[in-house]
Formats: sequence, structure tokens, C-alpha cells
Amino acid sequence: MPSRQLSPNQLQEIRSFAAQWGKIIARRAFGEQGPGSQVDFQAMEDIARAAAAGLAEGTLTVLLAQQADTLAAEQPCPDCGRLCTVGGQERTLIFHGGQLTQREPMGHCPDCRRDFFPPTAPVAPRRTRLQSRRAADDR
Repeated sequence: MPSRQLSPNQLQEIRSFAAQWGKIIARRAFGEQGPGSQVDFQAMEDIARAAAAGLAEGTLTVLLAQQADTLAAEQPCPDCGRLCTVGGQERTLIFHGGQLTQREPMGHCPDCRRDFFPPTAPVAPRRTRLQSRRAADDR
């Protein structure tokens, strides 16, 4: 699956779309009448920060699940090449503004008695991918 980098214009469109959700968040927090004069800017910023973290968490959760769904049910072991069933393991990821728990795809090779995390996409240029010691020795 090819990687896809969004253009600055596309990212700005996404930001503008997310900004529209700010109206919904403001109504949810304070109702149609708004915050009134008793609410200070810090409280408003806390609400905005919580909303941004929730939006990021939801977006990342969906994107990671969609990415994991692209994997075949069996993946080759990085050491011996045997096809192994891919299951999942819960993993906590920390991102700017929060954290989420993801079910990360994981294979287990009974021959090599090792677990491995199958790649979901080819490695981008100038990005390293962890390899097994055996694969490095084979070069």
C-alpha cells in the first residue's frame, strides 16, 4: 500500500473542517447561551484542549484500525519466512495531546519461537525498519 502525504491545502481543509466542530463543542459545554462572563479564558482553553485531544484520539484510533485491517491474516516470519497467523496485542500509544490504546497486529512464529510486528506499509526513503539479527547476518 503506498504511503500518502497530504498537501498543505488538504491539511488546511481538514483543520477548517475540525474548526467547525468547535461550534458543537462550545454548545455542548455551555449550551446555546454561551459561557457567560463568569467563565475565564483558561476554562475555555481547557475545553478546547480536551476537545482537540478527543478529536486526535478518535482520528488516530480509526486510522490505525483501518491500517491494521489492510494486513493479510497470515504474515511471513522475518527470520524463517514461515506464514504465521496475525493476532493482536493491546498497546498504549502516547501522542501530542494525549494517549490511546490500540490493538496492534502481532504475529507469532512457532518455529522460531518469537513474536513479530508485521509492517503495514513499505518503508519510506531514509526511514529505517528494525530487522531481526538473522536478516542482517544474511546480507
